[in-house]
Amino acid sequence: MKGAAMREMLLWHDGRYGHEATVRLAEKVPPHLARMIDPTQPALGILASTWYPVSLSHPMLDRVIEDRGDEGRELAREANRDVVPRMIRGVYKILFDVAASPELYARHVGRLWRRLHSTGDRSMVIRGPGEALSTVESWRGHHPFVCWSTVYTMAYVFEAMGYRRWSVERLACVGHGAARCETLLRYEK
Repeated sequence: MKGAAMREMLLWHDGRYGHEATVRLAEKVPPHLARMIDPTQPALGILASTWYPVSLSHPMLDRVIEDRGDEGRELAREANRDVVPRMIRGVYKILFDVAASPELYARHVGRLWRRLHSTGDRSMVIRGPGEALSTVESWRGHHPFVCWSTVYTMAYVFEAMGYRRWSVERLACVGHGAARCETLLRYEK
């Protein structure tokens, strides 16, 4: 997983819950991976331009959702509400400008996915006015919180395009035994 996504989420967590709470997320990271982080630094020292094994992020994400009955869904929604606008105004502004319509986003979502994930194939189909179907297949790096984050990243990207009213429906998830993750986004101005 690219550090950019991890870093933004950890910075958000630092701001929301405090740095000590973010440091506690790393307590279950295996020792051989713990050397990749620095608890004295913001976002645990995760660098935006570096690739990290998902085995580093998964123990932290498990800690994030351990007391939540919703796989972290509401937390992913809350985090992405803040993180997505910051990312599309920052380092990913050029990419957002290229894909700033539903049709262009659907056309480029696979390439955008590959900028943050080393596993999985993402695609999107605009099914008609106001409906987009997102699919992620072959995703060995799947985690429930990242799955929900993917759902809400898409929703808030559409919101940034001007589609202020939206709803998401997760139709399938590999975490629940499905062959792929599928989400239907309904959107309107």
